[in-house]
Amino acid sequence: MKQEVFPHLGRRDFMKYTLVAAGLLAMPAAPGCGIARKNVSEPLGGRPLLLKNLNLVDVVSGQVLENAWLLVDNGTIVSRGVGPVDTPPGRLVFDMKNRYLIPGLIEAHCHSTASPIFSMRMVDTMRHTRQLKHNYVATIESGVTTIRDMGAFSGLLRYFIRQIEDGSLPGPRVTYCNSILNVMGGHPEIPPTDMNLFAKPMSLFIGMIMDNFRDTEEMEECLEKNARGASFIKLSMDAQTLFCKKNKEIPVYTKDQLDRVFRFAEKKGLPVSGHIQYKSGFDRALEYPFNSVEHMVSDVVLTDEEVIRMADRKLAIVPTMTLSQSFLVDEAYDDLPLAYRTPEIQAEREARAEYFSTAATNHCDRVLHEQNLTAMSYYKKLGWDNLWAKKKFLMNPDTYFNMVINGQKNLRKMKEAGVLIGCGIDAGMPFNYFGGSYREYEYFSRVGFTPMEILRCATIHNARILRMDDRIGSLDPGKYADMVAYDRNPLEDIRVLRSPQLVFKQGDLMFAARDLKSDGTLAASELAAGRV
Repeated sequence: MKQEVFPHLGRRDFMKYTLVAAGLLAMPAAPGCGIARKNVSEPLGGRPLLLKNLNLVDVVSGQVLENAWLLVDNGTIVSRGVGPVDTPPGRLVFDMKNRYLIPGLIEAHCHSTASPIFSMRMVDTMRHTRQLKHNYVATIESGVTTIRDMGAFSGLLRYFIRQIEDGSLPGPRVTYCNSILNVMGGHPEIPPTDMNLFAKPMSLFIGMIMDNFRDTEEMEECLEKNARGASFIKLSMDAQTLFCKKNKEIPVYTKDQLDRVFRFAEKKGLPVSGHIQYKSGFDRALEYPFNSVEHMVSDVVLTDEEVIRMADRKLAIVPTMTLSQSFLVDEAYDDLPLAYRTPEIQAEREARAEYFSTAATNHCDRVLHEQNLTAMSYYKKLGWDNLWAKKKFLMNPDTYFNMVINGQKNLRKMKEAGVLIGCGIDAGMPFNYFGGSYREYEYFSRVGFTPMEILRCATIHNARILRMDDRIGSLDPGKYADMVAYDRNPLEDIRVLRSPQLVFKQGDLMFAARDLKSDGTLAASELAAGRV
C-alpha cells in the first residue's frame, strides 16, 4: 500500500507536530472548564445490588411492571419480579421510591473523537481536547450507556476507550468501525489538512477518521487493517456531495470493489453499514446485504414497494433525523423559499432555536458553539458557490430542508412497513452535540411515534442493529445491568428522557442527578440509604 510521507517537513517541524499530537492525548481535563465528572464517590465495582420499589419499563412486552424489583450481581441482571422481595445477604439495597427504570439508552450513530465544529483553530486546542473528553461524560450523564462510533481517529478512540475501561474517564461502552473505508474524494470528501494544518503528522499517532484508498489493491489492504478490533464496516454510498460546492458529483465504489468488501465482511463475520442520503445510494444499497443504512433519503419520497423491499431484506435504518433539524439554516437564504414554509419545517426550526439557546452550551464548549453559529453567516457573506474554494465546509441546506419534507414521510412509511428503526443523532457533527440524544426521541414523537415505540428504537432496536441484543437493550435476566431511572413516566411524556436521575452501566452507578454533597460527589452508600 502506498504510504504518504512528509518530505516538506524538517526534523524540527516534525518533532513540533509530534509534540502537538502527543499533547492532545496527554492533556488532562482542567478543573473549572466545563467538564462534567462522575459525581458518585464510591463506585459499586460489581457489588450485588437489589433495586426495589420501582416501575420497570419492559420495552420488549410494552408493559410497565409496578412495585417491581431487580437483582443485580457482577454487573448482570440476575432476576426480576413484582411485589415483596427478601434481601439476600450482602446485597446493597436501592429504594427507587417508585421511579421509572428503563434499559440504558444506546446512541447508534456518532463520532466520539470528532470535535463538533466546521473548522478548527489551533489556538482552541485546549478547548477541543476538553470537548472530546466531555463527549463521553455528557453521554453517560444523558442516560446513554452504549455508543456505536461510525468513524473515528482510531488511535485516539482506543486511548479514550482505555480510560473508560480503567475508570479514569466516565463514559459509555463503545463499539466502533475504526475509520470510514472511503474512495479517495468520496464522502466525507474534505481534505483533512484543510481542516487542520497538523492533520498529517498527527495521523501517525491518532489515526484518521477516513481510510482513503486510490485503487482496489489499496482498498483490500485498508480493509484488513481497518477490521482489527472493529465490530462492523462503514461505507459511504452516495455519489453526490452534501456540501456547498460547484462540482456535485463525488466518486463511489465500483461494483467489483463492493463485491470484494462484502465477501471480506462475510468471511470476517462483520456487518456492513452504509451512509446514504440520496435515492441513488439507497437503490444501490438494496443490491447488497447491508446490515443498516445511516441517515435518511432526502431527495425523494420512496415508493411503498421500495420500503417493503427494504423490510423484506431486513435492512435496518438509523435515520439521524436530528441532522435535518440542525441544518435548517434559514440564515443561508435572503428569503426562505415558499416550499420550505411548512408546519413540519416550522416545528423543527423552533426546536432548533430552543436547543441552540438553552441546552447546546451544556453539551458543547460555549466558544466552539458560538463559532458554529458565526459560520452560518458565511452563506451570505461569501455566497454558496464560493464556500468550498474558501475552505468553508458548510452543508447544503436544501438537502436538510428536503430531509424534513421527504424524510419524515419516508420514516413513517418505514415504521408502517416494519423496518427495524434505531436512534442516533450523528453526535460529533457540528450542532449535533453529545448529551443531546433526546432531540432524536422528541423528533420521532413529532413524526408520530409513541413513547414506547421511541424507547424501543433507542434500546432494543439499537441493540439488534449493533448485534448486541443478547447483552443490552432490555431489562432481562442475563443481560448487563445498564439502567436509567427517572422521576416521572417517560411513556406519558417523552421529554422526561431529558432528565435522568440515576444512570447505571453494568451495575456500576455512574451518575446521580441531585442531592450532591458540597464537594460535588455522592457516596453510593448514601444512595442506597435512600437519600436521592
